[in-house]
Amino acid sequence: MHVLLIARHYPPEISGGARRPSLYLKALREMGHKVTLVTPFDLDDQNSIYVYNRAIQNSLSHSSLGHEKAVKVAQSQWGALKAIARDWVYWPDHNIGWVRNILRNEELRSLSPDVIFTTSPPESIHIAGAKLAKVFNVPWVAELRDTWVQAPHRHILSRSLLRRYVERIIARRTLRKAAGVTAVSEAVLREVRNYVRAGAPEKVITHFSDTVSDAYPFDPSRLNLVHTGGFTLSDRRRGLLPLLKAMEDIAMLRPELSFHIAGPLKPEEYELAKQSRCHVVIHGAVPLATARALQKGADGLVLYTPPDSHALPGKYSEYCMAGRPILYMGGGDWLALVDAPDKLRPLVEGGIHLEKGEVCDIDGSLDYKDASLALIAFFQSILEPKQSR
Repeated sequence: MHVLLIARHYPPEISGGARRPSLYLKALREMGHKVTLVTPFDLDDQNSIYVYNRAIQNSLSHSSLGHEKAVKVAQSQWGALKAIARDWVYWPDHNIGWVRNILRNEELRSLSPDVIFTTSPPESIHIAGAKLAKVFNVPWVAELRDTWVQAPHRHILSRSLLRRYVERIIARRTLRKAAGVTAVSEAVLREVRNYVRAGAPEKVITHFSDTVSDAYPFDPSRLNLVHTGGFTLSDRRRGLLPLLKAMEDIAMLRPELSFHIAGPLKPEEYELAKQSRCHVVIHGAVPLATARALQKGADGLVLYTPPDSHALPGKYSEYCMAGRPILYMGGGDWLALVDAPDKLRPLVEGGIHLEKGEVCDIDGSLDYKDASLALIAFFQSILEPKQSR
């Protein structure tokens, strides 16, 4: 089977969302399927198509700077005003410019895929899937990892009734063209059903990961707690200050605590971390392999969600594969979806009583190969009725 996979987030980008499509691609190719990848990154992969986008390249150049320099760049660029302008000029989101470049790409037009697969965020990526499905006359499957309008990550959708109304129209006009949809949870699917055509095939493929081999060499005299990923840059509801206060509470009884942050920080978050009364180590944005090594070598892994989070965080499956205790802050319906509750401990209480060297069983976590088998079976179920006609 020839799969055309379109992914905005992909390694070497420093993003938790980059892991999922990269593991799909790895497993599908191991299974003998041809996968042509479309990303905004110039990869050393003969079966990938690089589609340039200026905004994405600018963000990559900033992330490659040292953190102090990146903070100065962000502070000097009227970032807040630019963000507001992007919210109101680019619909449904500011990645729509990259999507237009995909649709104009001549190299892509020469392909003959059997199925098109788009995985969001961003939601604009599905517009590319809908239009290319018509060009190639093949099924298009849309994967959603977040809700589109309900509990949105984009602040504009919480502030503006007009934007929510228009976004629902865009979602309906786009997703009703999908031959099928996948989602990371039933909660996400519940919203998607409002937009897809009646009876459209659907499949839940929860978050998954691969095993970790290398461990980061932490100072063994410290209690090393690790958080990988961003905070408000990933979800506006996850401010860093409450997490730092919780760490300070732990440090009062565990003065050997070191809290390691590996991921992009906003300038104000960076300043908060430097001023914290607990020992904070800022690693900055690191490659995915480094993030996984940090997870493997940690004494405990910090999982921070908004209090009303509905979907099982993607970070949960990644942490499980590291085999370390998970200390959570926040909550919501996702807690009922955890397959092994003994891996989870409330952050402050768990951090105070955590013993160095504790390990957790990784059995029961969804492996990327099993997830990819489920995905290819879903593709085949959609293709078979089409081929029989």
